[in-house]
Amino acid sequence: MNTKKKILSAALCASMLITSACSGGEGGSVPAPSPAVTTTESLDNEIDYDSMADIGEVDSKNEDGTGPAYEKGKLAGEVKALCYYDIGDQAKDVAEVFATRFGGTLTTEVAGWAEWWDKLGTYVATGNSPDLVRYDWIAFPCYVSKNTYTPLDDWLDMDADLWKDIKSVIEDFNYAGKHYYFPTDVMPGFTLTYNRSTVIEAGLKDPWELYEEGKWDWNTFKDITAKWVDKNPGENEGLRGNKWMGLMFANTTGVKLIDVTDSDIVNNLKNENIERAMSFLSNMRKEGLIGDGYIDPGTAFMNGNLLFLAMESEWTFESAQSAVFTYGLEGEIVTVPMPKDPLSDKYYVSADTYGYMVPAGAKNVQGGVDWILASRIYETDPETKAADYALKTDPGPIYYDKCPGCKYDYIANDKADLIVCPECQTARKEKFKAVYTVEQLDLLDDMLHTDKFERVFDNAMGVDQGIVDIMTSTDEALIDGVTYHDASYTEVLNKQYQAIEAFIQPYRDALAKAKTENMF
Repeated sequence: MNTKKKILSAALCASMLITSACSGGEGGSVPAPSPAVTTTESLDNEIDYDSMADIGEVDSKNEDGTGPAYEKGKLAGEVKALCYYDIGDQAKDVAEVFATRFGGTLTTEVAGWAEWWDKLGTYVATGNSPDLVRYDWIAFPCYVSKNTYTPLDDWLDMDADLWKDIKSVIEDFNYAGKHYYFPTDVMPGFTLTYNRSTVIEAGLKDPWELYEEGKWDWNTFKDITAKWVDKNPGENEGLRGNKWMGLMFANTTGVKLIDVTDSDIVNNLKNENIERAMSFLSNMRKEGLIGDGYIDPGTAFMNGNLLFLAMESEWTFESAQSAVFTYGLEGEIVTVPMPKDPLSDKYYVSADTYGYMVPAGAKNVQGGVDWILASRIYETDPETKAADYALKTDPGPIYYDKCPGCKYDYIANDKADLIVCPECQTARKEKFKAVYTVEQLDLLDDMLHTDKFERVFDNAMGVDQGIVDIMTSTDEALIDGVTYHDASYTEVLNKQYQAIEAFIQPYRDALAKAKTENMF
């Protein structure tokens, strides 16, 4: 939904490049935001949420989906959040729902990515917990196991209409019988993005057509990639991505690298399907079909040499489109699922979620829960969904509220239909807006709601930073070393398997202990 667009890039980069987690920092910097993504906040009207929050009572319909601990009719009041960006400022539509339906205002303490996890831990330990934080991969099971969050089972009812369609997803985050995370939204995690014009001009088969014909798998993907690289050796690149690209392909086999179940943490790194996927990528790398790692999706397709980009679906698609908009490039940006494992009966896709959690010891738990409710209400509201769909599929332009020359306010003066300022004759400034075809949106929806796809929530990024380091931080890393360098998966796994097990075992012990305690 459109509330997430502005923060997907920063959040995804930060999550991919975790710099502080359960056992220390990873190091390295978050890639700079795409130069194609520009905001001109001064040309939009500010919203006074404090005045909007002056309501008399909470309507009972807004409290559907709550549990026995939730106090009916109580206003949310002030909610204090901690995050690496201003949550309320970026999620303005949710902030409006929060104010007008729950009588709440949100204040975010913004801390850099390198420090906010440490701050959260300190605040929880000293009794100064915020009321709300963003969910991130390392939260589960790493920080959940350290009693960092409030279980929400008594506050929210996953069987209620508001939640029941994602009940299975909530259960994916079950920790020893308790549920600390009720996602606002579920989305495809990773897809392959490409410029259709590049494919057509090169005389290659369009991956979209291969998908529609039921022929989009590792083999056809590799064939197209090889033909592209062969057309201009040394210049053309077949595939680039972000960290964890090996995970994206491994998940297409239907197997998680690491799986947190109700009673165990399962290490699947020696699973034959995982090894087969990593061998496939290793061979592609050795054949010169994979480039040298991360590239900003906002600039990835600018020189016309790259064929495929494997990254988070919405962020990558919209950032690439933003470059087309900003720099006047030729092309049609398209996203398709990760190619299917030829041995699988269906598409298995890495899935992702978006949402918030309430820290342990929060002073205003209900207020934090109200923000979660407001977010979910916004995401599932039929009118909002219809408006979002219409906006995404409408190729027409949208404009800033105010004139870039004299700040004339088109909205306040009821002149939203004008595109030239009546005061200074300056042309109205157009905003970037991602445009989707109906077919593209239908595909992304199919990936979440049809039996053709099976969603995989891999826990490899959420157990321990030590595991993240082994898998992604060096040229000989287990996942990225194989994908972007010349490391051998088997050799690295044999060398690092016991170290990975040593990182996992304390979390297995913590899970077993929590499960025993929760039984009484």
